[in-house]
Amino acid sequence: MKKVKIGLVGLGWMGSWHGRNVLANNNAELIAVADANQSGISAFFKANNFECKSFNDYSRFLESNIDAVIIATPNAMHAQMCIEAAKKGKHIFCEKPMALNLEDSKRVREAVHKAKVKYLIGYHRRFNPLYSYVKDIVNEGKMGKVFAVESDYIHHVPGDLPIWSWLAKEDVAGSLFHAGSGHNVDLIRYMCGDIVEAACFKDVYLPRKEKVETEDTALAIFRFKSGAIGKVCCCVGPVMPFNFTLRLFGTKGSAVNNRIWFDSIPRFDQSGHENDCIELPAQWIPDNEQGGISETWDKLMNHFIDMLVNNTPCINDVDSAYKTSAACFAALKSAQTKEIVKVED
Repeated sequence: MKKVKIGLVGLGWMGSWHGRNVLANNNAELIAVADANQSGISAFFKANNFECKSFNDYSRFLESNIDAVIIATPNAMHAQMCIEAAKKGKHIFCEKPMALNLEDSKRVREAVHKAKVKYLIGYHRRFNPLYSYVKDIVNEGKMGKVFAVESDYIHHVPGDLPIWSWLAKEDVAGSLFHAGSGHNVDLIRYMCGDIVEAACFKDVYLPRKEKVETEDTALAIFRFKSGAIGKVCCCVGPVMPFNFTLRLFGTKGSAVNNRIWFDSIPRFDQSGHENDCIELPAQWIPDNEQGGISETWDKLMNHFIDMLVNNTPCINDVDSAYKTSAACFAALKSAQTKEIVKVED
């Protein structure tokens, strides 16, 4: 393809960012948008001084001459929209989460494989320069054997925001652990490989206008196929700024956010030498400011377009997306059953 023809469904805050990133890429054309809310379409056109075909009906949208679809609708719609897009032979960029349950995740995976279309899940932090650096030194063996990894998702979302009218509903948004800390589960999988077991505790603690039906706080422990262990903490609404962390421990080195220690650094463990480490730019630590160095939505969208135009191998395909979702659902099942749960392959 000389230029890939892209359609975008869902023109809320998230979808509008994706649309702008497509418009900024010279290898792509945004030729169709769809949203049940006409005002959302009009607002996007006005804000970007741009117009294209628009639809209020997803089926008619899929009949247009798009090569690929970006799905940025409410969480509960992701699975069925992906399946319908695959049946029409459209390549798929799907915002996270993949689906609201394991069975629908399987259905998406099967539909994508059957149609032989390309699929990318919207976990953009694999392109964060900090995590790319850590991934590289892990692959190069500089960290030795990785035996533990942790990642936290701490996000103050005030309890009186209108977003809770849908985010609090299990049948619309699904689990907040999956929707939010799916990023973290994906990140630790990226570092350490497949997860085989999960254990988790979760509950609702924080006050807000709409009662959350799943959880606002969860702590999950995972065991990897390699034998390493991982931890993910999710808390949505605490009294503190946005905080997304990585801590990785290997037999030859450790990474704690943007600071890296190696056993080859003299006296790294002695008092007064705590700062004898490699310190990467603090701007690389995620800050939830879209379009910045650390929040790489643009790089993920450029990767999707490269997959279609240049046949670039996918960094996070439908099988990888399924494994992240399966690990999340295993953790949620553990919280319900109070037992360690095996992750379904």
